[in-house]
This record gives sequence, structure tokens and C-alpha cells, in this order.
Amino acid sequence: MRWFRKLIKAETPRKINTEGLEEIRKKFEHFMGVLEYNNIVLKTISDMEEKSQGEFLFDINYIQNSISEVYNATETLIANLNKLGGDDYILLTEQYVEIKIALEQMISNKHHVRRDNYTYNIHDVNRDKSESVGHKMSQLGELSSILKIPVPDGFCVTAYSYVQFLNSNNLQEKISTRIKSVNIENFEDLEKISADVQHLIYDAEVPEELADAILSEYKYMADAKKNLKMSVRSSAIGEDGDLSFAGQYATFLNVTEKDLLNRYKGVLAGKFTPRAIYYFLSHSLNESELAMSAGCLEMINSQISGVVYTCDPVHPEKEYMIINSIFGQGEYLVDGSATPDVFKVSRKTRKVVESSVAVKTKQLILNPDGGTMVVRVPEVLRTAISLNAEQISLLVDYADKIEAHCGEPQDIEFTIDASGKMYIMQSRPLHVMRTETSITMPDTSSMELLAAGGTTVCPGGGIGGVFHVRSHEDLAHVPDGAVVVAVNPFPELITVMEKAAAMITRVGGVASHLATIAREYRLPSIVGNVHIDKLEDGQLVTVDATNTAIYAGRHTELVEALKPEFDLFDDNPVFSLLKRVLAKLSPLNLMRPSSPDFTIENCRTVHDIIRFSHQKAMVEMFRSVTSIYGNERIGMRLKTDLPIDIDIINIDEDIANYEYARVISVEEANSNPLEAFWNGIEEEGWQGKPQGESVYPQNAVATNLSDRKDSDFSRLSFAIVGKEFMILSLKTGFHFMTFEAMCSPDLRKNYVKMQFKDGGAAKERRVRRIKLISTILSKAGFENSSKGDFLDTKVTYECCESILKKLRLLGRLSMLTKQLDMALSNDSIAEWYTRDIMKKLGIFVPEKKVSKMNNFEK
Repeated sequence: MRWFRKLIKAETPRKINTEGLEEIRKKFEHFMGVLEYNNIVLKTISDMEEKSQGEFLFDINYIQNSISEVYNATETLIANLNKLGGDDYILLTEQYVEIKIALEQMISNKHHVRRDNYTYNIHDVNRDKSESVGHKMSQLGELSSILKIPVPDGFCVTAYSYVQFLNSNNLQEKISTRIKSVNIENFEDLEKISADVQHLIYDAEVPEELADAILSEYKYMADAKKNLKMSVRSSAIGEDGDLSFAGQYATFLNVTEKDLLNRYKGVLAGKFTPRAIYYFLSHSLNESELAMSAGCLEMINSQISGVVYTCDPVHPEKEYMIINSIFGQGEYLVDGSATPDVFKVSRKTRKVVESSVAVKTKQLILNPDGGTMVVRVPEVLRTAISLNAEQISLLVDYADKIEAHCGEPQDIEFTIDASGKMYIMQSRPLHVMRTETSITMPDTSSMELLAAGGTTVCPGGGIGGVFHVRSHEDLAHVPDGAVVVAVNPFPELITVMEKAAAMITRVGGVASHLATIAREYRLPSIVGNVHIDKLEDGQLVTVDATNTAIYAGRHTELVEALKPEFDLFDDNPVFSLLKRVLAKLSPLNLMRPSSPDFTIENCRTVHDIIRFSHQKAMVEMFRSVTSIYGNERIGMRLKTDLPIDIDIINIDEDIANYEYARVISVEEANSNPLEAFWNGIEEEGWQGKPQGESVYPQNAVATNLSDRKDSDFSRLSFAIVGKEFMILSLKTGFHFMTFEAMCSPDLRKNYVKMQFKDGGAAKERRVRRIKLISTILSKAGFENSSKGDFLDTKVTYECCESILKKLRLLGRLSMLTKQLDMALSNDSIAEWYTRDIMKKLGIFVPEKKVSKMNNFEK
């Protein structure tokens, strides 16, 4: 036979250029580096995507560690590609750096403090000033200036003032050194570092210009108001944004002029309470980037205070607002010291649909000489309702306006003075949860119920030993996995939230600051359970926070049933951050290597970067072979009776074995993937002309060959292989195929990829063949991407046995479709061949009556 040619003729052994082979081997090491780090990036992104579905707990440390893995792997991958292709890919690094900068800005949430005024009047700021005066004060200014909603008069002390305070006293380096040394798992250590840093601040002097600016603002207000007292509040940069910092910073009430500067320092020092240090370090935030601005507001002599949630944070699908209110100043509400009256108000009718009135025994009021004092609620008011219908209606109006303006649910603090005037004190995003509407609960009738009742702060379930926290000193001894029980949800409880399985308190409401933090930490929590004394220290219990019940013993099935409701958060800040990060990592825009858009400039995500790098690494590997050998033989020749010349280089072999060219069998090639693929080739053999046309029509044959551009891949057929790996460039007739496969014991590394392009027929027939191959491979479990006469297909993460079966199938399919484009003159013929080949390959074919050859008529 003519095609038997030189392959089986005796020939004098010809010496091979072993230096060239050694160069290919070095190139191959870089190629394998691209593959290895490509897999690392894909696995990391895949894990992050899995976390983003809400099925697993994670924190900001997980995001940062994952991003670091992506950075390291992507940078190493690009370095390997550059060693393969040299200067052709320099711009890829620049494109990657742009993506990395965008990710870094998301992760660090850095805030650059610019030169600024020391102070601003509250009515002169809006949300555009949030980087200057913090979200809390800029939001109040927005409500006043834009919505005309009443807020207290006052002024803001800027973040720039904070920086000037630190700089003038040389404090930043001293503070940073101490913060770096703290062990946040040790409450005693937190207390020690906190006290040390706070002393540094209290011992420092307020710079003269800053002090003058603050006192001048006060005196300007005092000229119009007799006996003016102030509340001095934190408004840190970053507070009340994605992370609430709820209750973590300091607030001082009823401050006189002589105490104003000292209380300002107190707000700055409040940035370093044990709970605040724990909060920003547990969220991996850099203390030096959290500049502290402050709000100095006219002190309102509150008769009633409260919080409005514009939707239920635990059940946002329900159409009502929640109002919590108490008598006196609002501190007892937000710190959880008091159980409030609760009103659920329909958003549609504005009517109260449900209410509960608490017994109110104490209230916080203003001391005429400054500061506050605790007094007993008069007997007549203890069981009285704290808000009347008119006040509720006005409050709902304000809340509606604020939510509509902000475009998301809000957590709003309000107060009402002795004259009945209502003021809005704060408005921030409300972190809500989406919950499963259909949970199949296990039968709890046989479980021993220890305590029931209270209010769900954060749904879900937890199992652990009871640990009563009766004082701050107990916090240092809370064991991992404990069910933390306390009389009230005092702010320092945050320092044990990450180690707790659940939290239960006797008093408190859903609107406390700690409730907000519990939802951020996803800690199943109940407040207002009056039966906590029934829970004994060390007793193993299962907490059902969703249904406010505590059972004796371990009931894993109950916790598992509650898990989806606990884990699925719509507005958790860390969850939201992960989704924003994934938008720069995961989407794939570069789909087809044959597209003119497959360029460095169009790499807009990390996935684009590694997709581009993988494709070009394969191109460079083939280019290396052809540049060294041109059209000469490469390495060993594969022994076969088929009219295909394939040269083989086995990277695992000693280079000395390649000193002379020789013919080897596929078994001697010692590559499992190549052997599986080639067995499929030989099983079908060299197919003759396809059935249906005795002569190829002239218009079917390569009408565009004269103007076709050179392929990216070699015109030679050759393979670079190892025991577990293969890359193969195969030329049969006028079309080209490239195959890449890994078959190892670790299925996470395993894959098969094929690219198929060109052909000898007119384009519409080549396109039909691509569609035919794509349809068949889809049924066989491949993922396909095709355009025109180009096909890119793959399978990933399958066991070695499955990978080898897929390779054998590809070998058979390559032969069965080798010249098939010539025959595919219409869609009916293409459909018949699709079904016929699927039957030959043993792939399921749906029943359908098809006339075999009658459709071949033109």
C-alpha cells in the first residue's frame, strides 16, 4: 500500500538533536507549571463559589486566605508562561495587576484620609462626606438636608482631626505595635492591651487648633441654646457600612462644655475597647485605616427612645416593620439591658398587627449636672404602652422615606423629647437573612424541653455545654463550642462569639447592638428567655434558636434541619464581599481561542487570565517543537499500520534513549493516556469515504484553503507524553485536533481537553460536523464550547478509569468523523450520522424514526 511508505522500511538509524530535546524538556517543565497552578486557581475559585451558595460558614479570613492562594498561583502561572513564550506575554502581567488592584481595594476597604476641615456643621454634610465624617454622621446630615427629617443640631469632628491628634502626639506607631501583639482569643490580653492604648490617648493633648475648632462650634450653638449639653458619639470611617461595628465604640451623654474635649478623647479611646479591638481584628481590618471621626449633637432629653427595623431581619419576607421602644434614654435598649415594648406594623395598612408590652422597671435619664442616672419607672408607667398610635404613624412615615431614599432596609434609632418632638438619631443598613420557607423538622416530642420562650435574634441551632457568663471575668474562661448564657447581652460578649455554639440571654430585644453583631457572626441566639436558671453549667444542650427552645442532650438531626435557615444570608457583609470578589475572579469571558477577542486585553478576570495562559502554554509547547525541528522527525516514531506519522517525546524517559530515532509501539511509549486514545484510533481504523456520496462534489472540497491562515498548532502530528499525561497534535487530512489529558490517582487533577478545527469541505459542512461532534460529546458528559468550525471540549475531575474511557471514545470518534464534513450536505444527513455514530459508540440514542439514505438526495 502506498501509505505504508517509509514507516516500515529499514532505514539507517539517524542521530537526534538531543540538545533540542533537552530544551523541549525544560519548556515542558514550565508548561506543567502552568497546568499545576491553573488547577490550584480553579480549585480555589471553585471552593469560594461553593461557599458563596450559603451552605457553609466562613469569615473574612477565609476570603483573604483564598485570595492569597489565587495571587500566588496566578503569579507563578504567568511566570511559567513568560518562560515559555518570552516577551509575547509581558502585557499579561499588567492586565493581572489591574485585576489585583481592584481586588485589593475590595478586601482592604482602605480609606485615605485627606487634608480637611477640623469640623463641619451636621446640617452641612451629606453622604458624600462619609470619608470625612463617617457614615453615621454623614447619614444624619443627609436625612436633615435632603429629606428634611428632624435630627439634633450639632457638628462633626472629622477623620482628619483624628489623624492630626495622633500625629501631634506620635501615637500611631505606639498603638500599632501594641495592637499587633494582642491575642484576641485571650480576653485578659485584650483587656490589658485595651487599657494600655486607652491610657496613651487619655494622656495625650488635643492639638490647640483642633481644640479651638471644637469649642468654637460648641459656643456658636450655646449662644442660641441655654444650658446646652451634648452627646458625643463615634462615627468611625467604615462604621455602619458593610460591617456595622454596632455597639463597639463609645458614646457619652449629657456632656458639659468643660468635659467636651475629654469626652472627645474618650470617643477616640473607645476605638480600642476590648470588644472593638476584637471586632476589627476578627474581621482582619487594619486599625490604622479606621480613622475615628465624632459627632457632637445637642443632648435630647428623651422621654421615649427606640429602634425601627424597616423589615424583620429574621423573616424579611413578612410585610411588616418592627418597632422597639422604652422609656428614657435609648442606651438601655441598644445595650440589651432592658426588654422593650415591641410593635409589628403592617407596611400596607400602617396598622399595628401585633404588639407586646414589657414590664419596664428602670429607665436612664439625664442628670442636671451632667451625665446620666438610673431611676425607677413610675408605677403607673411600668406596664403602660410606650408609644401611641400617632407617634407610631409618624415613625413609620419617617422610616418609609429613609428606606426609599437609601434603597435598602434600615436600622433606625429615634427619640422623643418632653415636648413630644421626634428626632432620628441614626440610620444604617439593616443586615437581614433570607430563610428557607419549607424546613422538614424532626419529631421533638420525645426530646426533654428545658426552657422555651424569648425572641429569635439569629436563627439556627447549636449544641454545646452550658456556660453562664455572670461577669466580664468569666469571658476569659469560655470554652470552645459552649452555649453561652447571660442575664443580658452586654457588648463584651462579642469576644466569645466565634467560639460559641449558641447564645441565650434573659433580657434584651432583637434591636440591641449585640443582636446585630450576632447576626453578622451567624451565631444562633435567643434573647428574653426568662428560664435560663434552669440551665446548669456544663450541661449538654441543643439550642433551637429558630423556635426559641432549649433541649437536654445532643440532637444533631435538629441542628442539621435548622442549618439552611441559619446559613442563608442575603445581606451579611462578609457574604456580600465574597460575591463582589468572585465577580473579579470567576466569570469567563474568553471562551474560544479561535475568536479574535481571545487576547490579553480582553482578560477581565482571573479566570480569563488562567484560561488564556493555559491555551497559549499549549501553543508555545507545540511551537517549541516545530521551531527546533521544522518538518523533521521528532523523537520516536509511533508504530502503526495507519497512514499517520506521529513522533513521540516521553518526558519521563532518559534523554539518552533519544540519541537515535527509532520506531516504538504505543505500549513502549509508556503513557496511559496516549495508549487509551490510540487504542480507540485503531479500534475504528482508517475510515474510507463516508457513506452517502460516491464522489465528493467539487463545491464541497476545501474552497477556502488558499486563503486560510496558518494554524496555531503544528502541521506535524506529534505527542509529548508522560506516564500520566499527554498533549497530542494530530493532523488528519485538512483538519487539526489537539488533545490534552491528565490521568492520575488524584481525580482533582484529572481532565481531558480537545480542540478541533478546519476541514476540507465548505464552511457550512464543517460547521455541521462540529455540531455533530458536539452533540455526541455532550451525551458522553463533555462540556462543549463551539463557534463556526471550531470546537473546544473538556471533561474534568473524573477518576482515572473514566478519563481513559473518555480518551478511547475520542480516539474512535476522531476516526468516525475524519472526512465526514464532505458528506454533510444538509441537516437531515447530519442528524442521521449523529444517531448512527452514537449507536456505534454505545451512547444512548432517543427513539426516533429516521429514513436512512432517502435523505441523502439533494
